[in-house]
Amino acid sequence: MGTEGEPVELRRLTLDDLTACSDLAESRSWPREEGKWGFLLTHGEGWGLFDSGGLVGTTVVTRYPEVASVSMVLVAQRRERQGLARRLVSHVLDGGVSTLFATAMGRPLYEQLGFHAVGFTDIHAGELTAPMPNTSRIATRADLDELVALDIEVTGITRPFLWEWLLARGTVRISAHGVAGSWQAGPERLLIGPVLAGTPRDACDLIADCAAGSRGVRVDVHDPEVVAFVRAHGLESWGECTWMVMGADRLPGDRARYHAPLLQALG
Repeated sequence: MGTEGEPVELRRLTLDDLTACSDLAESRSWPREEGKWGFLLTHGEGWGLFDSGGLVGTTVVTRYPEVASVSMVLVAQRRERQGLARRLVSHVLDGGVSTLFATAMGRPLYEQLGFHAVGFTDIHAGELTAPMPNTSRIATRADLDELVALDIEVTGITRPFLWEWLLARGTVRISAHGVAGSWQAGPERLLIGPVLAGTPRDACDLIADCAAGSRGVRVDVHDPEVVAFVRAHGLESWGECTWMVMGADRLPGDRARYHAPLLQALG
């Protein structure tokens, strides 16, 4: 096992590192989600730090034309407070606009690097007991252009791969007032998002439609009305993360209509 102060090697992560990434996440009390890591390493750029004991630090950056989204900043407990997180995040910053979600522990580092807070998201999980409004339909490949165009309008980010993947591997529900995606990350964990909707009430309806029949869901929300809705119908807060940006005063798009990301890693 590596020791404190031992030199570390920085290298690009590949799909061969999935188990090591999941092991590191689990050691820091994060869920073990190899499917999530696989998705991010396929569509993003992962970097890892290694010592003689194996993988001791990770980060992933997903680069869009408009912004870079930094995520999965993890450091092994035995290598804490040695500057590894700073080295990883600094390595993927390219001088353009960047965004990330920060835990309370990580926020001071990101502020030192030049990030500032622009909002928050409250992670909620559990079994959603709300009745299904049935105000939406399941989207098909024929809806792809509409989904991508709405996503660009609301988030300001061009990411067609996300909607292509959701249509192929998950479910996308579309209504007259918005869209919501979902993905079965495990037998008892349905991840709901992105949720793009005109009003918080529309967002609640889409979340309920997505969650119907699921034993457990996770959705990361911030609007007080949506937070109240999911808590009133069985979900519990796992804690807040601060949404931060560097290189711009604010994030692009009409963020008042962006009610939940699919993964915080995707901006």
